Amino acid sequence: MPLVEGLRLAVRTLGCKVNQVESDALVGLLGALNPRVVPLEAGADLVVINTCAVTTGAEADARKEVRRARRANPGAFIVVTGCYAELAPEQVAELGADAVVPNRRKAELPGIILERFGLPADPLTTPPNEFWGAGERGLLNNYVRAFIKVQDGCNAGCAYCIIPRLRGRERHRDYQGVLREAEALLKAGVQEIVLTGVRLGSYKGHPRGIAGLVEALAQMGARVRLSSIEPEDTGEDLLQVLRRYAPQVRPHLHLSLQTASDRLLALMGRRYDRAYYRALVERAYALIPGFALTTDVIAGLPTETEAEHRETLAFLEELRPSRVHVFTYTPRPKTRAASMPQVPVEVRKRRNRELAALARRLAEERVRPLLGGRVEVLVESFRGDRAYGHTPDYYEAELAGEARVGQTVWARVEGVSGYTLRGSVEPEEAHPPLRLSAR
Repeated sequence: MPLVEGLRLAVRTLGCKVNQVESDALVGLLGALNPRVVPLEAGADLVVINTCAVTTGAEADARKEVRRARRANPGAFIVVTGCYAELAPEQVAELGADAVVPNRRKAELPGIILERFGLPADPLTTPPNEFWGAGERGLLNNYVRAFIKVQDGCNAGCAYCIIPRLRGRERHRDYQGVLREAEALLKAGVQEIVLTGVRLGSYKGHPRGIAGLVEALAQMGARVRLSSIEPEDTGEDLLQVLRRYAPQVRPHLHLSLQTASDRLLALMGRRYDRAYYRALVERAYALIPGFALTTDVIAGLPTETEAEHRETLAFLEELRPSRVHVFTYTPRPKTRAASMPQVPVEVRKRRNRELAALARRLAEERVRPLLGGRVEVLVESFRGDRAYGHTPDYYEAELAGEARVGQTVWARVEGVSGYTLRGSVEPEEAHPPLRLSAR
């Protein structure tokens, strides 16, 4: 097919932040096609679907998106990549994909697409290494927050998790390349850099690991946020870096808990226990100004008893995270947990509802002290006449008043809806912001 001038490109990204980084980078790497990004239903010439397979629900979403893309764009070249393409490539092809590119071949994506539309892949259009998803080509635009992928793969092998099979062994990007990219992003106007990876805390591209990389970025003047990090990878060095540079280094950690049962943690292959997790979070609350905790839990892990479910509820009540992502366990193929005795589906669903209800209550109680106070917000976008952004401790904010994208403003908190603070922009000369207490 000859090159289409101003080619219409639709991109659908499912799953984790790493996928989002890779999708964004791909758009930049296709610059030679002069793509115009359009919605999936807008009559695209090229559709790229970057899939997830972390749960059976994610697999179903992937299949639905491929079918929807083919119905909406019968003449388009449809490329499907990501974890579901790695897990079930034949099924993806049967659903209507023209090209199925599993994770292990993701670096070939730009070349495959460019060749399809009449352009050769060459060093200017083909990423130089497996960290092409870092955005080293074409992403230096007006993004307020930019994601940098510094790590991929996982060696942990948790009993319930399929990701090591789909993402492979751990790989780590050299910190000097990360710093060069961050410097370019900052010069381009990016206001916040988010470090991401499949197992971010295991990062070994800097002599001091993730703590050294974060400090190096902070010393460049970057605002830095970490995506999800494992509790056992979160050491004193990293906590001290967050203390020293907060709120420039954002005072927020997403520490996946999964369950508060020590028996289940060991059975599932997690590398910490409840006492370690509690001590880590207590230390973070005590050390880091304005610290906020978010976490994940899984309802109905294999062999989970009702008492162990209650342990998790009580532990969350004790630690009072600002947000809890609740997942219902689903067996993943070729994982150890799939062959263990399973909790009945209806029990898993009920436990999910109980965890989700607690999560909502904890979130409401956590933000109540902010009502009437002021918070710092980095404005990231506008929808209608409202500005949207995030606070340093990762609450979303919806604001009325004068602001511009990329601006840091102070806002008066007037209400809360779910996990979103609602308020209005205030003059910068007003009094200092109210900080959340440790609990």
